[in-house]
Amino acid sequence: MQPQRDAQLTELVFLDRGPIALRFLAVAAVAAVCGVAGTLLVRLHQTLAGQLAVHVSLNPLQTVIATGSTLRTLWPGWVAALCFAAAVLRLRHGATEPPPGRTSVEHQTLGQLRAGLRREYRIVRCALVVVCVLAAIDVARTVASVMAAQSGDRQVTTTMPATVVEALGYVAAALMLAVWARAFGSEVRRLGAL
Repeated sequence: MQPQRDAQLTELVFLDRGPIALRFLAVAAVAAVCGVAGTLLVRLHQTLAGQLAVHVSLNPLQTVIATGSTLRTLWPGWVAALCFAAAVLRLRHGATEPPPGRTSVEHQTLGQLRAGLRREYRIVRCALVVVCVLAAIDVARTVASVMAAQSGDRQVTTTMPATVVEALGYVAAALMLAVWARAFGSEVRRLGAL
């Protein structure tokens, strides 16, 4: 049972095929890129915060980055996590809905319905990869922020609580989407579409 469950988990993020070394390298490369991106975001935050402190005119996006994590930036991950949790509950307590398409469900063949479910599952898996990457970048940004705060950066220190809550929101969203994608994949498999 364990190997099949592991295969389903790796399938969710498109790591179920190919040599294990190549899959490991892909994960390591993505982790490294996320770490660098998180660090660069903290440095950008520090630079823009310094400019904001000396009253340099910044555009709205630069101002959001300069002020760091606040109440207005920490909610998206948590809202996404709630939406994905609702989707999990709906999938577990209701019938699987037919995939969306141009043709009404009544006029689709069984093969078309199965192809639609496979397509929807592939889209969900792509979304999972994107959300996982965003969560990894935000976690890396949080780690880099902690290191900057320990070195005495007061601007980063003041935003630390919101930064941690924001990162946890994206991690919760990634976990909820993974649970939903895994349950949806099992349902698609049960219906014979995989």
